[in-house]
Amino acid sequence: MTLPTATTPTLKEILNQSNQDSQTDFENDVDISFILKKRSQTIDELLQGMWKQAGLDESLAASLVAVGGYGREEMHPASDVDLLILLADEPDTKAQEQLSNFVTVLWDLGLEIGHSVRTLDECVDEANNDLTVITNLIESRYLCGDQALFEQLQTKISPNKIWNSADFFEAKIEEQNNRYKRFGDTAYRVEPNLKEGPGGLRDLQTIGWIFLREYGVKSLKKLSTTKEVHLLNPDEYQALIEARDFLWRVRFALHQITGRKTDRLLFDHQRELAHRFGFMNDENNESIESFMQLYYRNITELERLNEVLLGLLREHILDTKQTAPIPINNYYNNNSGYLGLEQDDLFATQPHTLLEVFHIMQTRPEIKGLTPDTLRNLRHNLHLIDDDFRDNEHHKQIFINIMSESKGITFALRRMNRYGVLAAYIPAFANIVGRMQYDLFHAYTVDDHTLNVIRNVRRLSTEKGKEELPFCAGIFKTLHKPILLYLGGLFHDIAKGRGGSHSEKGAVDALEFCQSHSLNAHDAKTVSWLVEQHLLLSSVAQRKDLTDPEVIKEVADVVLTQERLDYLYLLTICDIRGTNPTLLNSWKHSLLKDLYRATRAYLQNGSLNIENTKQLIQQKKDAAQAQLNKKGFSNEVCQAFWNRFDTHYILQHSVEVLTWHISEITQNHDAEFIVKIYRDKTKNSSLLFIFAPDQADIFIRITAAIEQRKLDVVAARITSSNDGYVLDTFNLLAGDGLPLKDDTDKEQLISSIKKKLMQDDLSYDFNQHHQPRQLKYFDTPTKVLFDQDESRHQTIISIRTADRVGLLTSIGNVFNQQGLAIHDARISTLGEIAEDIFRVTTKGGNIIDSEEKQAQIRAAIEEKLQA
Repeated sequence: MTLPTATTPTLKEILNQSNQDSQTDFENDVDISFILKKRSQTIDELLQGMWKQAGLDESLAASLVAVGGYGREEMHPASDVDLLILLADEPDTKAQEQLSNFVTVLWDLGLEIGHSVRTLDECVDEANNDLTVITNLIESRYLCGDQALFEQLQTKISPNKIWNSADFFEAKIEEQNNRYKRFGDTAYRVEPNLKEGPGGLRDLQTIGWIFLREYGVKSLKKLSTTKEVHLLNPDEYQALIEARDFLWRVRFALHQITGRKTDRLLFDHQRELAHRFGFMNDENNESIESFMQLYYRNITELERLNEVLLGLLREHILDTKQTAPIPINNYYNNNSGYLGLEQDDLFATQPHTLLEVFHIMQTRPEIKGLTPDTLRNLRHNLHLIDDDFRDNEHHKQIFINIMSESKGITFALRRMNRYGVLAAYIPAFANIVGRMQYDLFHAYTVDDHTLNVIRNVRRLSTEKGKEELPFCAGIFKTLHKPILLYLGGLFHDIAKGRGGSHSEKGAVDALEFCQSHSLNAHDAKTVSWLVEQHLLLSSVAQRKDLTDPEVIKEVADVVLTQERLDYLYLLTICDIRGTNPTLLNSWKHSLLKDLYRATRAYLQNGSLNIENTKQLIQQKKDAAQAQLNKKGFSNEVCQAFWNRFDTHYILQHSVEVLTWHISEITQNHDAEFIVKIYRDKTKNSSLLFIFAPDQADIFIRITAAIEQRKLDVVAARITSSNDGYVLDTFNLLAGDGLPLKDDTDKEQLISSIKKKLMQDDLSYDFNQHHQPRQLKYFDTPTKVLFDQDESRHQTIISIRTADRVGLLTSIGNVFNQQGLAIHDARISTLGEIAEDIFRVTTKGGNIIDSEEKQAQIRAAIEEKLQA
């Protein structure tokens, strides 16, 4: 029997009115739990009426059951209406048709229906074998139909029949751990999932499911009011509900903004969400960062409470308290792998234990965490960490002991951060807890990034770290005081969000902290210097020519000693790895290693192992010539080649690359042009080599072919010979940040470049590339700066702009139109921002020192890139 379609518009009106009422209530700050329950009840009434009108009560032994979020009465604007149609027996053809018509009408109303049709026996069988099914069924809610059938189901799936509470608990904990791994094992991604990530709504639901399975109670309020249970005190319960309601309100607003079911706080929506929650100052994205910091602090609160509750439930359900705690000393005990207190008022009577408890955990690998009672007491006594506490010499020594251990530093600091101890002990750290940076460069909040950096430093002392970064691990072994590196990591970003230079302000904080913690003057200044200079090496490596001896001298003049260079290099590597998992690609790593080695050589010898640049050039020529002689090339051939290029060409390339160039050009002297690809092992990139007659737009032709293949250019050297040719080399990486591996990819690139070089007129659509989704939500103005390199008689143009596919070709097109010749390019991408540096001259070889011409070039670049 089909439900009369004439009723559909009326039912839609009811739903639309319900949506409008929910919207009004939300805007008027009505309690979010009331809004969600009210919407659920509206849908209840609709479904009950439609079920009855369809005659299903009379014709079928069946129950209509709400499951999932609908079963919990947590209906957000775009939530699925999850239903179970429970049957006593397999439906016949007529029953199948009736049920199909019923569900179709629900879809016609615009409801997002998620439904299953199962018999009683099928439900029991599937529940017995599937954790998701049993979870859905234990929180199911009867709507209408055969109530006795629904009650039979509840009896058959009770804990004394299937899935006892202990088995259910352990399965749910495993499920939660696996979920954390799937969602990055951190709550602090810049586009977090408010449902599935750590501290998200799913954690809260997990507590509810376990509680329901053990006690048969659905209401979270019973966590604090049931005398027999009393898992939470009133303050903890209030904190739990406030954090839950905040996430509910975020999810409600997210559904409204997107018009669909979604749980991911994408960049696309963060600004609008911030505005809806009252954060209106968009200058420097302050509104977004303030809103997201509030979000992160709420999920951190839920993480803490989740740990306490699951610990309490573990003790109760798994009977861990029946095993007597094993004393560790007069203060602590090992309670089934969790650290307990010998007396409940320990933190109050012995405040130093607020820090010492982490040192005990750190030094005892058998300890997995703190008992719920310890966590609760820690939270209750956190206020004791005040100025007097921080000034106590014994407390300072405990903290230094934690930072001095060879193991467990990350384990201890992460828990200190989660429980609020780190922010209490170092007040400046409180400012960076949950602080995000609205960009694609920083993948974590500042506090989580900081702890990632310390983890990366610690990892260098392990076998795993030695396998991953053998060069860095070798340097780490030589450090006299690794604690200085750990402290540098702890303070390097501590001044983020305070305006001005975070490196300079953080250096002041670090110096004061180290001096107050009795580090000697030299060590304290070393940590402070590390914080102040932590961006030096990455900035130089990505922006300057490392073959220029003056660049190396400038770095050495800042570093001064081998000891400081070692600390700074390791901090730089660990910082980059802790900023974004994909950031330290093979190219950037090789640049930093080259800079380290060159600076080390300068510090050890007072020069770059040579007396001057001329001697270096001659050394390279001699080494290349020796290799070429072995291959049958005469000295005359080599000398003729050197005569075609200036000395900067020799300085810029390794002996292996110079040898490769001469071999290819000499062997293919009759070819119109040469296009080859070489694996540059020293730079961990693919080196593209083009030798061709010079033409005005050759750079554009080459980059157009590269960008069409979706390859990344990380550096380019453009050298003109004195007889009308150009010798261009491009360091390339594939999308995974590694050199090109597939021979077919290499051949296709070579073929594409050759076609571009042979075209009479370059045909290139500068608007052909689609901008990635995330880049659309960042306003990155284009900035163009000019500088002069008098020694090389070149103008340096630095361009900071929004990254996009086709960027190099667009810039090259502007340079060509402005009559400029490119001699060198350093390409750096930091999230959504590209920072590219070009060395150029006019076509006639002159620098661009006219302010009028510079303004003209700047305007042309800005117009092209902001179009």
